[in-house]
Amino acid sequence: ALDEMDQINQNRFLNETKAIQRLGCLIYSVFSGGKDPPPQYSSPSLSAVSSYADTNKYHIEKEGRKLKSSRREDTTILSDLLECNCYPISICHFLSDMIDTGPEGNATNPFTTMEEILQDLEEMISHPYLFLHDSHSGVGIPILPAFGRQYHGRKKEVARFLEIPTRMEVSNRSVSSQSQFGNNSGKVEAIFVSGRGGSGKSHLVNKCGDFLSMQGWLVIGKKFERGLEHNAQGVVCSLFDEVVKNLVMMRNGGDEQDTEYSENVAKILVDSFDASSLSSLFGYLPSIKSFLDGIAVKRTSFVESNLMHWQLVFLLTRFINALLRANRPIMLILDDLQWSDELTIELVLGDILEAVFDGKGGCNFLFAGVYRDDNMSNEHPLSAKLSNLRQSQSVHVTDIDLSSFTKRDISEIIANELRLPSRVVSELGDIVHKKTSGHIFYAVELLNALVRDSTIYFSLKTRRFQWCWEKICSLKTSDSVAQFMVSTFSTLEPEVLQMLRLLSCFGLHTDVDVLDILDASCVAPFDGIRTPVQNLSDLGFIEVAGGLVTFT
Repeated sequence: ALDEMDQINQNRFLNETKAIQRLGCLIYSVFSGGKDPPPQYSSPSLSAVSSYADTNKYHIEKEGRKLKSSRREDTTILSDLLECNCYPISICHFLSDMIDTGPEGNATNPFTTMEEILQDLEEMISHPYLFLHDSHSGVGIPILPAFGRQYHGRKKEVARFLEIPTRMEVSNRSVSSQSQFGNNSGKVEAIFVSGRGGSGKSHLVNKCGDFLSMQGWLVIGKKFERGLEHNAQGVVCSLFDEVVKNLVMMRNGGDEQDTEYSENVAKILVDSFDASSLSSLFGYLPSIKSFLDGIAVKRTSFVESNLMHWQLVFLLTRFINALLRANRPIMLILDDLQWSDELTIELVLGDILEAVFDGKGGCNFLFAGVYRDDNMSNEHPLSAKLSNLRQSQSVHVTDIDLSSFTKRDISEIIANELRLPSRVVSELGDIVHKKTSGHIFYAVELLNALVRDSTIYFSLKTRRFQWCWEKICSLKTSDSVAQFMVSTFSTLEPEVLQMLRLLSCFGLHTDVDVLDILDASCVAPFDGIRTPVQNLSDLGFIEVAGGLVTFT
């Protein structure tokens, strides 16, 4: 019975292999304009197979060996296809993995099932820019991958986040919004993104914010700092002051719609505040003076701290309602809420959200809060406030928890960066996931380290990225992200490390103009800062875009 089962498995395997090779020959003919593959690459017949060994490899009989021996030793179907330089590299590997198989075949990653072929074809169709448009020509070496720059994974979380502003926009246009969206219609929308440090919370919210900005939203964000809880209200004031700065830029930017909107906001503010209130508002939002040209404002005298809080509540709630009357959707982002204090949490999640609801501006206002749940106990004031908000009749809360990345997520990141099919990188994704427990920050740093030490490298022979499997399997990773980062920093050049220290003094991000100031100062590296900054960008530590230098 065992011999019979083995024979059945053998025939099934051979039939599958033969079908794959025949399909490969057919597709080869399509790409070559009707020509068949060279005879030395034709698939072995069943009569050419002697046995199916215990190792699941079959052996070609003498006539098969003679046929194979007619091939030039230094030539494979992959090399022939690559040399003609007529097809995308992915297509060359695709055909080779279908045709050049068997015990003496030279396929890099031979197909074993028809399902794998369908999966490769689906990926090519879904992502032609990755698989059908080569990133380099000839045998030139492409730019080394920098993991973490592009946004991969979290598709469900992104879709869930963007569902909220989409629903708000439809609600604004729909007369029947009450019946269409049920009890949530009319409520203020608040999204809270949580997860442990390095799970990609800020990245997700900022990417969604960038998308909404392109759709005409006014998106402003700020971040609380650890150890500076006493300045939490100052962060909120700087958030709203940033809104005013954006209004100034919109007024002077040359876009007709932006200019009209900015001028409309200015008129509403003047109508909403008397001279005394505007002067008080100037004390918290200094940019008001440049925004309201011609309006006489001056700083008010010192106010006692307990009175100052209630003054701030009054001014900011009136300011946000005046802003929303201009009928432009706004998203405010506050990151690292766990580093805020109780008064500020109540100001933002209580007073401001309630004021938006009372002012009927909820249809144009979206709040996004980000916090680390691994740094927050049940006694933290944010925990209690979130529990109350979830039961609120005026605020609709959406919670998005970013758990660890799955093996499939990690494999998708690798596949997209290396421009390789999922089946080829699945084992690499599994081992990276195992060594990092799915922690995306840790995984990205590990992958970049593998690129830096050439464990992941570009092969001129196959013209795509490969890796040393033995080195990866034997790699000893650190017990924590901090230890891993220390080991990563130790590989940096002294000038690059010095530049990293300098930039870290300015927080999460700083203006590009600061680089010019640093370059002319005595603290800059001897040869200037441009090369170290470019190296940090190439390594994925920072991103220079939109006039800002931002830590990734």
